[in-house]
Amino acid sequence: MNPPYTQELAIIRDWINDRDRQLFRNEQIIISQTERNQIIGTIQAIAKGIQHEYPFYCQELLAIQNKLFCNSPFVYGAYTIKIAVFGQLYIIIKHINIEPLNQRLWQDIHPSISKVSKDLFCDGHFPAAAEAAIKEVESQMRAFHKQFKPTAVPPKDAISLIGVLLSENGPYALCDSLDISSKNYRKGIHQIFEGTFSAYRNPNMHQNLPCSQREAFERITLASLMMYILTEGRANQ
Repeated sequence: MNPPYTQELAIIRDWINDRDRQLFRNEQIIISQTERNQIIGTIQAIAKGIQHEYPFYCQELLAIQNKLFCNSPFVYGAYTIKIAVFGQLYIIIKHINIEPLNQRLWQDIHPSISKVSKDLFCDGHFPAAAEAAIKEVESQMRAFHKQFKPTAVPPKDAISLIGVLLSENGPYALCDSLDISSKNYRKGIHQIFEGTFSAYRNPNMHQNLPCSQREAFERITLASLMMYILTEGRANQ
C-alpha cells in the first residue's frame, strides 16, 4: 500500500538523512534558495496528504516549514537549518515513514469491506475504494437471497433486491420483535439501504462515482454498517 505522497516522503527522508550526516560530522550546512523552496514544497505536499490520517502532524508540518530555515551567517543569500526544528521534522517524518497510514481507521470496519476497499483507499484510489465497498454489500445481499430463496430468480438491480430481502414480509429478519419500534427499525434500515444504493451505486457500472478522500471513507463506513446489519441478521422462521 503506497500513499499518494510516497514520492515526497522519499525525497524528504533522503534530505533529512543527508543533513543528519552533515550534522554528525559537524559540517557547515548551506542551503540554496532553490533547495529551500523544494523542501518547503515537499513538506506542504506531505502535510496535505496526511491531513485526514494525521491532522496533528499536518498542522505541525505546516508550522515547521515556516521555522526550519534561517539566513546563513556565512553565505549571503543562502540558508541554514534550525537544529531544534530539524529534530521535530526528523521525528515526524520517521513516524510517518514507519506507519504511513493510521491503521486505527480500519479496525472497526467490517472485515469483508476492509478486504475489498482498504488497499485501494490506502493507494489513493478513493472512488474505486468506495465503489468496491458498496458492491460488496450487494454481493452479500445476493448471496443471502440465494441462500434464503434458492429457487427464486434474483432481481437484476439492487433496489429490487433490497425490496425482496429486507421488506417486512421478506425472508431476512433484522430484529426479533414485531412491535412498533421493531417495525420502525426495519423500515429505517430498509430506507438506509435504498438511499445508499440510489445515491452511490453506479447503475451502469461503467465508472466510479467521483469522491474525495473524506467522502470515500464516509461511504466505506456506511457500507461497513450495512454489512454488519446483514451479517448479524438471520432468516425468518
